[in-house]
Amino acid sequence: MMITPPTLRQWHGTNQPEIRTVESLKRSILIDHYQRVYWIAKLADNVIIEAHSLDSWYFEADGRLVGTVDTDGIRQSKVDINPDEFVILSVV
Repeated sequence: MMITPPTLRQWHGTNQPEIRTVESLKRSILIDHYQRVYWIAKLADNVIIEAHSLDSWYFEADGRLVGTVDTDGIRQSKVDINPDEFVILSVV
């Protein structure tokens, strides 16, 4: 379990995103405030070096965020993100 949020190596966009735990979302992602949700695929020294946008997502009863990602045109099956893990939220 990570205690400090990871940092972004780079970001393309006008608004800086929010990096939050799944648990802090309280099983709700405000679509009018957040444009995209990104699964953090790879970290190095607490720096995000690879992240993929979730095409769709939902919350399980146990608090996990479950979604699908499209990496290099190949749709992967479900990605499970535990409540104590971080996601990137692109701010509108």
